[in-house]
Amino acid sequence: MFESSEGPLDEFLKKIERRMREVEEAVSREIERVLRELKREERETKIFAESVEPLYTIRDLGDRLVVYVDIPYADTGKVDVWFEGNIMHVKAKLRSRLDVGSWSERYRGVGVEEYDLAITLPVKPSPERTRIRVKGGVLEVTIYK
Repeated sequence: MFESSEGPLDEFLKKIERRMREVEEAVSREIERVLRELKREERETKIFAESVEPLYTIRDLGDRLVVYVDIPYADTGKVDVWFEGNIMHVKAKLRSRLDVGSWSERYRGVGVEEYDLAITLPVKPSPERTRIRVKGGVLEVTIYK
């Protein structure tokens, strides 16, 4: 008769090795499942920002301040400017939702629907001495001192 040269310790170690492979395979399958789920969620999740802060420039011309605010794609009929003390607020609705992701991969899936800005001015404006106009995607606010 043929006798096995393996003892009880060898059999025990083989069982442990088989069990470790099973656990390793189960963990690997779970990690792959979670990664697939995360990638699916990433593709489906859309981020919507309510607004974006536009760029602006303030020029002091002595007798007046002129504030230029870049608002491309804004609906010129839906631009609001108001003052609270020496703070000028601007809200401007866009003609349609703007996908910011087309500008940079970093913002993929981010869309905005309006501009929102608050500027602290060096003077307290008087609304009756203020002229506002929008032309070519630029809001121009002239504040007479």
